[in-house]
This record gives sequence, C-alpha cells and structure tokens, in this order.
Amino acid sequence: MPNFHLGWKISLNVVDDSTIKYKKWTFNLSHYDYAGYFFLALSFTSMISTGIFAIPLFLDLFLNEKIDWNKDWTNLLFSITSALGFIWGLMAHTQFDFSTKMIRSTWSTCRKLDPLIGEYDYKTLNPETNQLEEGYAYNRLVDFWDRENEVPYWLDKGKYWKMLLELQKINKNIKLQVVKDTDLPFNQGKGNVTVIIKRFNYTDTVSKNEGSKGNNTTAVFNVMIPQWLLLNTEYKRFNMFSQVEINTITSKISAVNKNIPSIINEIIFKEKPILRNSGNILLSLYTYLNKSLPIRIVYGKTKNILPGAKKRQLQYTNENLSSVSLDYLIESILFKSKAIGINELSLAKLSSLTEFLKKEYDKLGLGEGSSEYHNFHHSLEVAYMSLNMLPKEIHGYTITGRDYEIMLVAALLHDYDPVTGSSGYELNYSRVPTVKNTIAVIKKRRIHEAYFILNNDEFMMFFRKYESPLLPALEFATTHPEMIEDKKVAVESKVVEALIWRTDYPFNENAYNNFNQLLKEIDSREISVEKIHLIAEILSLADLSVTYLSSDPLLAWNRVVKLYEELDFPIVEAVSRTDRFLSLFSEGSLFKDIITRKNFPDVFRQKWNNVYQFFHEGNPANKINNLILDARTKYEKINMDVNTSSCDFLISNAIKKKNEYFIGIVKDKIEMINTQAKLSELQIDNLEILPGNTENILPFIKDKSIDNFIVTIFYDNSRKLINKQRILRNLLHSYNSKLNQGGTIQIIIDNNVDFENITSVIPGHDYKIIESTDMILQYAAKSDKTVNKRNIKVITIQNLNNNNKIN
Repeated sequence: MPNFHLGWKISLNVVDDSTIKYKKWTFNLSHYDYAGYFFLALSFTSMISTGIFAIPLFLDLFLNEKIDWNKDWTNLLFSITSALGFIWGLMAHTQFDFSTKMIRSTWSTCRKLDPLIGEYDYKTLNPETNQLEEGYAYNRLVDFWDRENEVPYWLDKGKYWKMLLELQKINKNIKLQVVKDTDLPFNQGKGNVTVIIKRFNYTDTVSKNEGSKGNNTTAVFNVMIPQWLLLNTEYKRFNMFSQVEINTITSKISAVNKNIPSIINEIIFKEKPILRNSGNILLSLYTYLNKSLPIRIVYGKTKNILPGAKKRQLQYTNENLSSVSLDYLIESILFKSKAIGINELSLAKLSSLTEFLKKEYDKLGLGEGSSEYHNFHHSLEVAYMSLNMLPKEIHGYTITGRDYEIMLVAALLHDYDPVTGSSGYELNYSRVPTVKNTIAVIKKRRIHEAYFILNNDEFMMFFRKYESPLLPALEFATTHPEMIEDKKVAVESKVVEALIWRTDYPFNENAYNNFNQLLKEIDSREISVEKIHLIAEILSLADLSVTYLSSDPLLAWNRVVKLYEELDFPIVEAVSRTDRFLSLFSEGSLFKDIITRKNFPDVFRQKWNNVYQFFHEGNPANKINNLILDARTKYEKINMDVNTSSCDFLISNAIKKKNEYFIGIVKDKIEMINTQAKLSELQIDNLEILPGNTENILPFIKDKSIDNFIVTIFYDNSRKLINKQRILRNLLHSYNSKLNQGGTIQIIIDNNVDFENITSVIPGHDYKIIESTDMILQYAAKSDKTVNKRNIKVITIQNLNNNNKIN
C-alpha cells in the first residue's frame, strides 16, 4: 500500500534518532470521498454506456422478428457489462457515502454532547521509558487489577478494549493511542480518522560468547485514533440537567452509541489488512474494492436466506453474544425460540414486545451501543442465555413451549425500569434498575398482562400512539392499559412477576416473601408451582452468569467495573469479590448440572472457564497466598511489608537474612516503577515485590500465614502518613488473625515521626513492645552503591495473647 502523507503536522512522539525509523498510513475521509466520486462517475458513465449499446438491441427487437447474433452479440455483451457497472458504481457510492456521513455526523453529535471532546490534554506514563507521552495508551502497567482502570473521565474503557482486542487478534505488536483531533488531524485537511505508524527500533547487541555485534529489529504499530471515537456516554456525566434537557441528551447518546460500534468495525475492516501485510503495495486497492464489491454487499443481505443460515446465526451469536447488534440478537432469540417449540403467534408477540422495549431503552440512552451495565443488550443476553440454560427435561419436569415463553417475557422485562422523574443539581439521577420499581411499572402499564390476554393485532395496538387524526400513528411508542381493564388476568402474568422477583440480587427477605406470596396465589392445577420454582432459579442463574458465560475475560472485567460503578461499590474490591462470587456460584449443584450437560453450548462453557481462571488468577490475594505457601516450604519465616513506599529496608533485611522470605506490596504505580528500577540489577531470591492495594488484599490472606508484618512510617508531609497509621491500626485490630503463632509486627519510623503518637495505640490493642532498635538505613542504588543514609527506629511488637513463640 502506498504511504499517504498527511499534509498536516502530526505529533508522532518519535525520537530524532537514526536508529528509529517509521512508516505511516492513514485512513481519512477524503479517500472515501474520492472513492465515492469515482464510483458515482462509474455509475453515470455505465448508465450512458448501457443506453448506447442497448438502444440498437431494442430497435432490432422491435423492428425485426429475431436478433442477428452475429451482428448484435457485442452490443449485448457491452450492455450487460455496462448495466453491471452501473449497479456496482451505485451500490459502491452508497457504501462510501454512508460511511463518511455517519462518521462526520457522529463527530458532530459527540461535540454537542461534550464540546471539549477531541481537545482534552492528557498524558500517559510509559513504564518502559518512565516518560509521559501525549494521549492515552494502555502500556501494560504494573498492575491491571489495582485500577489500571484509571483512564480519562471522557474515555469509555469498553470501547477502547473492544478496539484494542480486535486489533490484537492479528498477532502484531500494537499500541492503541487516543489523541486530540488536531494531532491526526481529523477536522482539518483530509480528515484523518486513524493514523498507523509502524516504528522500527534497531538496537545493536553483542554476543556474550562470540563478542560479535548483531542487529535486532522490533516493529511496533502505533494506531492513533481520535478522542470522540471513545466518548464516555455514561449517563451520570449528564445527570445535572433538567428533565427536558435530559430527554434531548438521551437522543444524542442513543445516536452516538448506535454509530460508534459501526465506525469501530469500519476502522478495523480498513486497518486489519494494513497491519497484517504492511509491505503490500496493493492493499489500498484491495480494501477499497472489497468494500465496494456488489457480491459482498449482496451476500450480506442474502446470506440469511441460504440453507443452514439459522444454524450459522445461532452459532455466531453464541460466539459473539456480548457484541452482536440488538437487531441481530433479537432475531437470534426468535430463531432459538422457534427451535425449542414456541409457536408462530407467540413469536409475533415476542417480536412486538422487543420492538417496544428497544424504543423504550433508546429513550434512556440505554439502547444500541450503550456502555452501561443494565442496558437493553443485557436484558436480551439474559433472555438468550436462559433459553440455552433451561433444558427440555430437568429434575423430572418436562419444559414446554409455554414455559419457555413465560420465562422469555420475564427475562425481557426483568430490568425494565424507565426513569420518569425530574432531575436537577440537587437530585441524584439514578440509572440502576430495581426489581421493586420494575414490578410497579409493569403492573401499572400492564405490559405482561396484555401479552397473555391480547392477540397479536391487539397487542400491536396496545403499543400504538395516536398523536393527531392528521398524522400516522407511532408504533411501539406507548401503552394502553385501558384495553384490558375488564379482562381476567392470566395466571402466566403472576408467574412472570414471580420470576422477576427471583432475579433480585441479593435475594433478600422482601424479594423472597414476594416471590413466595405469588407462588401461593398461583393455582397449581394450571401450572406446577415446583416447576415455576425451578424455572425461576434458572432465570436467576442466567441473569447472574451471563456476563461471564458470554464474554472474553477483559470484556467481563470491564462489565464488572461498570456494574460496580452503577452500584457505587469500591472498584478496588472488584476482582477479589468477583473471584469469591464466581467460586461460590460454581459450587451450586444446579449451575454445575446445567453447564455440564451435553446439549449446553460448549463455547459458553469455555468462556466461563476462561473468565473464572482470569479472575481467580488475577486476584492479588490468590497470588500472594500461593507465593506464601510455596515460600513456607523453603524459608523459616515469612515477612510482609503491607504498603511499601521504599524497598530499601526490605532489600537490606533480605540480604542479611537469607533464610527468611520477604514480600512487599506496592500500591502506587510510580513507586512500583521506581522499586523495579532499584531491583533491576540486584539478584535476590528471597524478595518479591508485588503490585496491589493493601486494603483489598489483607482480608483474603489466609489466617496464621504471616510471621512478621512490616509497616514503614516515614514522615513525608502528605496524607500517606495518616494512611499508614490507619493501616497499622487495622493490623492491630482487624488482621491480627493473619499472624502466625508468636507472630510480630515491625514498625519502622524515622526521627521526624511522632514516636509517642505511634506507640500510644499499641497497648490499647493488647500488644506490647518486645524490642526497639535504632539503626541506619542505607539506600540501595544501581551497581550496589549507597547514595544516602537515614536514621530509623525499628519497633517490634507482639500480641499479649499470642506470645508463646517468638521468632
């Protein structure tokens, strides 16, 4: 592919060094414009050519009884060719024109939502160079778990990960960098949507054995994208506006959320060939032809009617459940429903219900492309997963089409909680649905009752809105509960309410009582109450597990973060709590029974295992417990510095005490980088420095596994001193069970720390000072040189009730 030079200055952050070379490619809208003009001209020319060659044929057809093929075959050939050229040009022009208009309109809408998007200054710390670089980029920092979620507030992590993971599938060294519009530039000149820079880093290496020089080449693809492409559309960013303004904003959010996934797919389609074969000069022509080919466009429209299309669609949905479009997922739910025995009339009503809900969620900005956890995609995923989790025979019960239909209605409505109240600066505009509100809304609007009472035509009228006799009715825009005022409520409606109550998490006493009360009201002669209970359990399992059954690990992590943000839970606990949740979840006999069945899709089982392993191994507490268990067999004593701000004390002790093992937990990323730099030239087998959050890790460390905790409290004129004093109090009070029999706590202070203030808390927690030593701490640097010294005091304390053994 040719190198398309930009004509505008780009901030490349390329070091001016002869050993670093780079190539660049751009995806800009002017190329699509030129391609669109070319195919429009081709279509116009082909249309004229078709007329020129076809007119003689028509004249011969009308003036002669038969065509002279010896004379007219060339006219027929060129007529057909020109007609195909006209169709090709018209379809290709439509493709390019649609893409450019979608990209430009989405950028404009993003700017209306956030006028500064595309102009934010942001710098990312590169741990390899220890330098700040322009823009945001994921650099595989030291600890993914201890909030590597720290991204700019205007950036959506989910969109970023979706694009990065798709690009990384080609197995290249890719760096995805989010930059300002002017750095591309996007809204000037040719309108660059992305820029790819392939850097070649040449480093000379010397063979240790032969002493000869070698040349190592490392290629890094730096993919630069604009900020607006990853705009954070979380609703909480806009909760300060009035209700009227929010209604306007939600329409813009819906438009952005719907278009951005399509734009990301367009970029990936355009850039993947470049990343795979960056040296091929024909790649540019290939990508434009591939996008314009009528056979590809037509195939995309007709493949759904080819033999085996439904089976292929369900397989694709299983593999990509978390990312398929809403319409595609709805269609898959209907295909799956038909396959398990739901009749055509019910399928039509399910289709009407999904169309209504899709518009309702769009009004809230929770429709296509929404990044929030409780969006419409989540409800559809639960519905689809419940169809896969509920077998036709289980625990002695036969599941009928009617049972599946009731469960589907409950799954589709289980999070339906439209926000209708006002909002202002003094109000919290909550986006988290609750089962209590969901039940209240569906009973008020009588959606689930209308579903089981009305026929399909009546059910469509139930959602139809008439604004004026002069205007056409709006489909799926409102509800008409008055249509069923005098009609008897079907038992299925109560079953739906009971199933929805069962999805409440945690399943508290209120939900439990409401669930059981509804079961008592249901006539067991019409439907088995025990079967309802079983279906409710499976629907609840589908709701709780769908994120982990349908996602790759990183997407599952992002969804967990979204859920914790919605529920206002501490993000730092997300990994450990999710790991614990998944472990308990897997122990349930019903869940194990379901996912181990032969007919359960294997792709979901594999994703569950991958996600479970991801969270379990990523849990810092698990890592440390395994490390302690292994070290216990090799060393006499386990020491842990619970919040390492300087590794010098650990290094000094690790060198002196080879028979003891030392673990340091570092929270701050910059501190971690500095610590790793100090350790880079030291070969110490009995010291391990780990990233993590102490408050997240300590509760999950096994009891009686640590011989000595270390708390370093140096005066630094910041809140760190207060935080470390709080950690010390937590060790004395809450985490003393983690100490082994006769275990100790070492408090390291310098001369600037108030000694009396520190020691005053010790007797109050049943601890006593067993040793206090003054010493000089030498700072370790590269090449084992000491560059500074510090006077410190080491205070060793022990619990009065746990002093039978002193190590």
